[in-house]
Amino acid sequence: LSCAAMTFSLKAQSKSTGKPPDLTGIYEAVPLGTTLPGGWKGSGTLADIDLKPAAIAEAKARNLEDDPAKNCQVVGPFRMMARDDNKIEVVTSPDRINVMFENNALGNMRQIFLQRKHLEKMDPTWMGDSVGSWEGDTLVVDATGFNERIWLNDAGAPHSKGLRLIEHYRLVGGGEFLEYKVTAEDPEVLNKPYMYTRYYRRTKVEFKEDFCGR
Repeated sequence: LSCAAMTFSLKAQSKSTGKPPDLTGIYEAVPLGTTLPGGWKGSGTLADIDLKPAAIAEAKARNLEDDPAKNCQVVGPFRMMARDDNKIEVVTSPDRINVMFENNALGNMRQIFLQRKHLEKMDPTWMGDSVGSWEGDTLVVDATGFNERIWLNDAGAPHSKGLRLIEHYRLVGGGEFLEYKVTAEDPEVLNKPYMYTRYYRRTKVEFKEDFCGR
């Protein structure tokens, strides 16, 4: 490891206080392809999703002008967190973590509940039902219950009612960066689970007013 990489690794290994790290703050996406000082680098593009034949046919039959991202509609966390232009604000409270998106039209706001299990009955939504727990310094989120109005990518990739996202949020680089890893599981649509990784940099730049129009 280079000296820079070793320095960042040591900073990332903060002393355990018995409490989970505080993710509160504003973060902006690090563009895919950028290598950070600690050697971290995002991976995976939504174009690489491996669909089953029926799902491929469904995607090809869709009118791409109906893409939610082109119509000021929420695209869901799987697509939103992969965007190079994404900026989020994380706000924490004892029972949940709220994730707000600067691009409110496409991102809206997300709630990750820390003190309950998945709802037994719920109408599918754009953001799904997200429950989280801490595994050491990593926030692990299990999200289900997505409606069929969201796509998995801009090529019309569909999903079924069984779509499940397993997400891992972790501060690295002494807290300067937020590491985000997500695995999408959907046996009805995907040939195999699909994972990508993104990094977000802390920033003090406030959110801009968002307006989406056609």
